[in-house]
Amino acid sequence: MIVDGKNLIAGRLASRVAKAAVKGEQVIVINAEDTVIVGNKESTLKKFYTKTHEARVLSNPHYGPKYDRIPSKILRRMVKGMLPKRSRTKEKLIKLVTIYNSTPKLMPKGEIITFKEIEFDGNKNHITLKELGTLLGGKW
Repeated sequence: MIVDGKNLIAGRLASRVAKAAVKGEQVIVINAEDTVIVGNKESTLKKFYTKTHEARVLSNPHYGPKYDRIPSKILRRMVKGMLPKRSRTKEKLIKLVTIYNSTPKLMPKGEIITFKEIEFDGNKNHITLKELGTLLGGKW
């Protein structure tokens, strides 16, 4: 299953992808940088900024957990959080999911699906994963 993430709500897309992975389907998501997080831009940025930049370990901040700033990796973490909690199951299922920031040059053959019911209508506060990654200092 190939899903075009352009102008889709990121959390709802992640839940659809996780459900498909649990069923055993191979899922490919393209245009992950164009997916949208709905909400106040400043509060969303603050939430992700505290995760990526503030020290979590008192001894040495370089030992703390590292969070990604690349849009495909942010979406991958969202999908991973929606998979079943048993670690071996989660590891097997996350291998079924491939996420690309844009359309890859060597595109696998298949029908590209877009979910009309989770498409962003554009009349609310929002931030795209591309904007979020750029503001967090991500380079890809």
